[in-house]
Amino acid sequence: MGKEKSTADRLTGIGNFCFYAGLILELIIVIIDKSAYINPVEGQLFRITFVLFLIKVCFTRFSLKEWMWLFAFIVLAGLCYLFSGRDEAVRLVVFCAAFKDMDVNKTLKTAFWITLTGCILLVIAAVSGLFGTMYIVDEGDRGIRYCFGLGHPNAFYCMFWVLVTLGIYLYWENMKLWMYGVLLLTAVLLYIPTKSRTGIMIMLFTLFLSVLLAYSKKLKDQRFIYAAGIAAFLICVGLSVWMAYYEPYEGPFYPYDRFFTGRITSMNTLEGGGGILRNWSLFSRPENSKYFDMGYVRLFYWYGIIPGAAYVIMYALLIWQCYKKKNYMGFMMVLGFALYTMLEAHFISVYLGRNYALFLMGAWWGDMLHTKVRRGGSSKAAPDQTETIREEYWWQGWRFLRKRERCGL
Repeated sequence: MGKEKSTADRLTGIGNFCFYAGLILELIIVIIDKSAYINPVEGQLFRITFVLFLIKVCFTRFSLKEWMWLFAFIVLAGLCYLFSGRDEAVRLVVFCAAFKDMDVNKTLKTAFWITLTGCILLVIAAVSGLFGTMYIVDEGDRGIRYCFGLGHPNAFYCMFWVLVTLGIYLYWENMKLWMYGVLLLTAVLLYIPTKSRTGIMIMLFTLFLSVLLAYSKKLKDQRFIYAAGIAAFLICVGLSVWMAYYEPYEGPFYPYDRFFTGRITSMNTLEGGGGILRNWSLFSRPENSKYFDMGYVRLFYWYGIIPGAAYVIMYALLIWQCYKKKNYMGFMMVLGFALYTMLEAHFISVYLGRNYALFLMGAWWGDMLHTKVRRGGSSKAAPDQTETIREEYWWQGWRFLRKRERCGL
């Protein structure tokens, strides 16, 4: 027993090291993508992160139900890869599975400080004239828009929103009301040079919801708030599908396309119709590789209807899991990403380190699918014992055939 525990400890240590190595590399890839530098080895780096996360999965014990769910998701993601040629779905499944037994707050703090440091360095480099572009000239009616070295004004404001949102999630219990006021003032001041309309709208909503959840003791525990969040998410998905249904310059939304800053038109006036609904298929295809905004349209267009539907179901469960765990700011963050994705495809991409909602999905998917270990005694167990669900490494799967044992605390 002692030798087995020693081996397990060594495997856990190796797995945790690989996990953080993969996470840090994913975050560095995100920062490089935001810069003006074209990364010639990005694909190879993604392969390295995939292998690192896969090692973590292989060196982690899972219950039989967890292994079965993982197998099902890998099959689904594998079909997506075979039909579309995109490997992000497979990487996503392994990425989420690698979060088993990891401290999600520690990983999010790692993501926060590395991303914040990287973005500050890019801004300093651009302001000082060392590297990067300070502004672009918008093709529309907004003239000069500042991006401060992060490629595009919308990308800059999106990263600002991401860091504010994650910062609130991590440190909200220590925040005072005036701090939210400072964030609001900063958001407005940054809107002036960037002119990111989508960004400022989501930022105002995020700050409002954060203050509401932080200071309303009764409201934040009400089921209807979380049910409304799920409804808002599904409405965004439904509207996206509806918008993709119509041919260019048709349908009830086109008179209001200016409000969406031309996103609908730019989505389906691409060669071949772009993200229009008739180009969708069950598991997508290699030809579906166009880039455009409207994130949920890109989700179904790039990866297929079935993988997209699976993502939507899991995301809705994630929002509800925030209620079950009473993770109030987790709800704020997950809902914020959900709303932002309707108009921006920033979080439907090859860069897993951009979307912090995926971190929570990785940490909670076992709870969401009811596969976790049951803690506490049973009616038949002795008072000093707990009945657990057997967990084994992948190479010990044959042990699941044994009779369930009771393990002492």
